[in-house]
Amino acid sequence: MKNILLHPIIAAVCCLCLVSCGKQDSITPLGTVPNPVCHCGCDDALQQLEWLRNTVIFMETYRGTIRAEISTCKYDGGKDGFLLNYCVSCPDGTVSLVDCQGNLLVTMGGIAGEGYDVYEIDWASIRCIYRNYHIPKITDHRWYLARFVDRATNTSEAPMWNGHLQYYVIQFNPDGTMSGIGANILQGTYTMNNGDISIHIEPVTELYDATGWEERMLNALNAAIKCDVGEDKIRIYYNYTNTYMEFRAFDESMED
Repeated sequence: MKNILLHPIIAAVCCLCLVSCGKQDSITPLGTVPNPVCHCGCDDALQQLEWLRNTVIFMETYRGTIRAEISTCKYDGGKDGFLLNYCVSCPDGTVSLVDCQGNLLVTMGGIAGEGYDVYEIDWASIRCIYRNYHIPKITDHRWYLARFVDRATNTSEAPMWNGHLQYYVIQFNPDGTMSGIGANILQGTYTMNNGDISIHIEPVTELYDATGWEERMLNALNAAIKCDVGEDKIRIYYNYTNTYMEFRAFDESMED
């Protein structure tokens, strides 16, 4: 990890404009950078600090290979700094504290978990300003019911009828509403906070589903307590944490 860290920093040291906040050619990282970052005396630190631009370019180059992110922070009583993480969620990963000039001050974490007490970092000031990976959202896809799972009995059931998978599709909208289609048209609302989820959904039409799967799904959705979101699947836990429904991303080609 140390070699990965030094690459952008050494490259930045070779630049003549390390501490300059003059305007540079604009870069457009693929990660989420919602607003210009006022930090280190710059109106837009990601664009104006050349060493930081080089770090972003490096992280973008390895998009899909490493999960990396950059955060701003305050340390030593109010000094502006940056936290660079080149291995997000790695069990032995490290985080580096870097000053406004791109100088490495300390590397924290790793197997030994050292370095956290070298500089007084204000942990409440930390703000992620860039990442080179996507954080999955429940609103990313329409989802179809793939199976019910009971981990207590080690059983799994797919919504099959006459040898065919029945498609029960739901969609979560950013405004807190949701919709669905199965035997009936479904409408509802949901709230989600740090993985906890609450759902209220019901049919707005009155077609009879002889399979019983739609009613079972609705009962489970209305008893939902937690949700794990992945890139192409979600697990919605209900009643207690041993039972969940697995939904998978619905491909438009599945439609008739």
